[in-house]
Amino acid sequence: MTISRWLFLSFSLLLVGCGGSSSSQTTTPTPEPTPPVSPVVAPQITNAVSDKQTTGRYQKIEWQLDINASYDNPFDQRQVSVNARFTSPDSKTHDIKGYWDIRRGWIVRFAPNQIGSWRVNFSVTTPNQQSAEVNQQFNVTASNEKGIIQIANQIDATYSPRYFMHQDGSEFYGIGHSDAFSIFRNSDTADRLFARMKTANENYFMWWPFFYFSMVETNYNNFNLQNTEMIDEVIEKTEQAGLTLVFTLWDHSQLRDNNHPWSDGRWHRNNGFNLLTSANEFFTDEEAWQWQQNLYRYIIARWGHSSAIAMWQTVSEIDGTNAFENSNTWHQKINDYFKENDPYRHPITASMAGDKTWPEGHAVMDVPQVHIYRDLLTDKNDARSPAKVIESASIIADYTSNMWQAQAKPNWIGEFGVINHPVNQDEDYYPEVFHNALWSALASGAAMTPAEWNDFSDWAQVTAEMTTTLQHFSTFVDRLSLAKWNPSPLNITSPNGIKAWGIASEQGGMIWLQDTTLQGESISNIRLQRQPTAPLTIELNNMPAGDYQITPYNTQQGEFLAPISVTCQNSIPCLITVPEFLGDLGLLVTR
Repeated sequence: MTISRWLFLSFSLLLVGCGGSSSSQTTTPTPEPTPPVSPVVAPQITNAVSDKQTTGRYQKIEWQLDINASYDNPFDQRQVSVNARFTSPDSKTHDIKGYWDIRRGWIVRFAPNQIGSWRVNFSVTTPNQQSAEVNQQFNVTASNEKGIIQIANQIDATYSPRYFMHQDGSEFYGIGHSDAFSIFRNSDTADRLFARMKTANENYFMWWPFFYFSMVETNYNNFNLQNTEMIDEVIEKTEQAGLTLVFTLWDHSQLRDNNHPWSDGRWHRNNGFNLLTSANEFFTDEEAWQWQQNLYRYIIARWGHSSAIAMWQTVSEIDGTNAFENSNTWHQKINDYFKENDPYRHPITASMAGDKTWPEGHAVMDVPQVHIYRDLLTDKNDARSPAKVIESASIIADYTSNMWQAQAKPNWIGEFGVINHPVNQDEDYYPEVFHNALWSALASGAAMTPAEWNDFSDWAQVTAEMTTTLQHFSTFVDRLSLAKWNPSPLNITSPNGIKAWGIASEQGGMIWLQDTTLQGESISNIRLQRQPTAPLTIELNNMPAGDYQITPYNTQQGEFLAPISVTCQNSIPCLITVPEFLGDLGLLVTR
């Protein structure tokens, strides 16, 4: 690859002194020399080589391009932009940007969504100049890949706007947790995480890649090669494992200096934008925004093709940054950038800190989320106070139901948890809090399981008991088809001491019952005193008319019980008598 820079020539003006006589003479002025203009060479693609001639549907195909063009910084899209227009077998076009890899040169990555013969036209632009196109063809065959995760009604307008599907039409209900930074001190730890996730039947995890592997760790205008390659490796391993991750662009610590009330910001030691502007002005400065766009464009170009990206999280806990009064305007700007420039249209999310709602943010993002911490404690001002073990279900359900009512979008608890001490029985709140969070969120309309927070110290790691909870939960979820069923919340009347949540349509749904008779007791007493309920009857007050099969599910053992046949009629409560259960019970509703 050849890079030719602009040449600037300097010229000296020759001043000519003229002698005269007593007689007046007219002198013709000597013209000033005109500097020669350097020829502007149009950018040119000299070579474009793909890594394969045939690829599978939804799988990556990659080109390495050599170009001649005049620019100083390949990371600045104002100076140079490599573009690719892909044309599918049905003549739809997909515009993809290339990115600069310090080790390998210009790269274009793409994941085609149709089988057949494709065309691609490459070009490169510099200010006021565009190269001639280079055209190639390639073939796409069938594969076992499912494709990008998208909101269901984007794939089929008859499906729910509140749940997810893969591009191939298969449903995705997120089951996972948050290993935002604690797992990835090096890439080898990814293998251990993925092995545990596969055992637990999880399919997503939350990740903050910039916490350890920031692309702008030391400079805002020269993206770190080693860290981008580490992110490459983690995403590729996630793909190979058949898992997904929530890719966080900014965790709060990256955008906070030590003047923020939270202190301990990493702005000055882990964010190269500090060479350009202050932590406050990062959110408003025009040049900072130009370089943010360069960064976001690069991220989309390098990793946007990947089905391992479940969502973009533009910022985690924006109130932990120096955005302050600019929080909503900056968030909308970055959110809109990804909506407009990600050709794969991954869903977009963002968050405020724990136990807060964010109506302005939820209105513009694809996937509203909240974080829940203090509300799970008996004393909100003491992080080490006992957890509300049984009440945690209602707390999670209330936040989820409120998001459902506010926006017809997928919603999710992006973080939750309590400080946990597995060696001390009286301060060991998992797996019960974890169990209650998963089931109450599902029954009140969440599109993914709440992301339980993991880290190095007081906060939990996924234990063997929690893994069992996830296994049993996933067995039940595998029988659901929420994106296609398009359910609504059920209005359920239950006996004293029993709480019930549910979602259903005339096609099917689910209900979760919880025994709350030990509410307020310590975790030790709950484990010692819990007794089975007697058989009981619940009333579904708004169930669509029809004949249904209700299949009870023992959530503790992961077993379906004998089904019950029920006929529901319009305007009449639909009565369901369920067997005794210990702690809680799931009900699968099918037409």
